[in-house]
Amino acid sequence: MLCTLSAAISLLSTTPRVFDSVFAPSAIRTLVAAGCDRSHSFTTVLDREVSRSGRTVLERALTAVLDELGDESRYVEYWWRGGHRRMDSHRDVDEALCRSRSHAGTAVGVQRCPQNGHVLYLELAEELRGPTCVWEEAPPDEAWLSEAAAAEADARAGPPRELTALHVVPARPGRLLRFRGDQLHAVPAPAGEWLGEAEETATRRAADTADAPPPGLTEAEFLRWMSRQQEAKAEAAAGGEAE
Repeated sequence: MLCTLSAAISLLSTTPRVFDSVFAPSAIRTLVAAGCDRSHSFTTVLDREVSRSGRTVLERALTAVLDELGDESRYVEYWWRGGHRRMDSHRDVDEALCRSRSHAGTAVGVQRCPQNGHVLYLELAEELRGPTCVWEEAPPDEAWLSEAAAAEADARAGPPRELTALHVVPARPGRLLRFRGDQLHAVPAPAGEWLGEAEETATRRAADTADAPPPGLTEAEFLRWMSRQQEAKAEAAAGGEAE
């Protein structure tokens, strides 16, 4: 389980910050229960001038985190995700604005990003790491700065620029990831997807159709099952050779 929030601009440090054990295990259980009761991943917006401490258990937790960080942003957009799934590289933007306004003479939507983005990890299956990957980019050039200013767009946003660094942050219960709100980020699934893990796993599955695994296994459980199968086959082969 994880909860993501955006606090709504500056060209500050692009090095993400990571904080561990931001909530006690008992508080995490409470937040997980509240998130499951919420039962959807749609965006919600909190106006902290209207409700300084939040209206729900989740919002009280999020505002407590922002208060601890000294973040006085008025608006907080947040959503909930109850499973590990792939998220392609993207920026967080005001999607309504991007759909409704374009740069002059183009079909490119105007992008505005939050000041900061966050991922709060709450509950994970055993051995799941589900990393969030955050990139650093070269600064925008003068041409883009002028175009963004003319369109009242966020100068930090726009098309991807030269990538200069990649930060990989594994998920851990109670961990908070905070990064600048315009930064490109993604979630590979499985965790080693970009290293060929998905292809390797598919090959293993195809090669073992004669001995089908029990249904409903997680990725980690399937790999353990495969390992046991391979060990059993190796032992059987060794026994045959000994005879």
